Amino acid sequence: MAEVSWRPVSVDVGWGTLRGKTCTVGGGDAPTLRVVAVHGWLDNANSFDTLVPLLPAGVEVLALDLPGHGLSDHLALGAHYNPFTYAFNLRAAVTGLGWARFAVMGHSMGAAVVNYFAALFPEFVEGVVSLDFLRPFHLLEPVDRWRTYAFDLFKYEQFEPGAGTVYSEAEAVDRLVTARAIGNDDEVNVSREAAHTLLPRSARRVEDGYVWGHDPKARATFLTVFGGRNWVEAIAAVRCPVLAVVATRGVCTMPVRFYTRVFETYNANAAWFSHEVVEGAHHVHLTHPERVAPAVARFLGDLRGRRGCGAKARL
Repeated sequence: MAEVSWRPVSVDVGWGTLRGKTCTVGGGDAPTLRVVAVHGWLDNANSFDTLVPLLPAGVEVLALDLPGHGLSDHLALGAHYNPFTYAFNLRAAVTGLGWARFAVMGHSMGAAVVNYFAALFPEFVEGVVSLDFLRPFHLLEPVDRWRTYAFDLFKYEQFEPGAGTVYSEAEAVDRLVTARAIGNDDEVNVSREAAHTLLPRSARRVEDGYVWGHDPKARATFLTVFGGRNWVEAIAAVRCPVLAVVATRGVCTMPVRFYTRVFETYNANAAWFSHEVVEGAHHVHLTHPERVAPAVARFLGDLRGRRGCGAKARL
């Protein structure tokens, strides 16, 4: 495991401030590749804490809390969270920080965001790493699901009973574990140890314990609104190399035929496409990073090799 020393980062994106952290694996001041890491729904930048030390030395990582998550500011009332909103704010953040060329790595909802980012702003992106997120192809998405999103959004725009509830550390950890349970999986998705990793950016300390820090409106993701034909057209515009790492008991467990159109689209348009399956649940990159790191490290090594041996990143 390499040395990692995180440094806090904040960047003004116009309407507010996004916060996160950055490090160079193994130390040093001359990174050979930059990676922007984007967490999943209601997670935060700490989602990558256990994986990053296992990445190749010389890789510089920027992990940001998305708007409404972690320590980043919340969108104003009436402004809504969705993959495009996140992608546009990610562009504002990297531009503000002077990051001009990098790979992107996203988990779950964050993987949707980085795919859209690569499609919309290809001049920034050298490669895409998708952690446990493959959109199955459906021509139509159920409108009832969209109505559920809208109901949640409008509910959370009003005063939420129980908002500001103070939890003890043990209670907060329990809720982090329980809220991220998937189905009836025998293997816990987020362990208590992993929950402790997320907690410092998930909740803020108060006198008697912890209060959740995320914006309740961020619970309405509108993710399926951006699926179907829209999703296939978006990933068809991703021309850089793509790696998809899928967990055996994650969220990509539909029959293979539902992903055929997605695989065909990546293979036909990306510079190259790799698909790896690892044992574990949806947050395997956090709970068992040693299972995910080899595939990601190989991919990042291939990206560096693509530029020529010893070549520096276009930073």
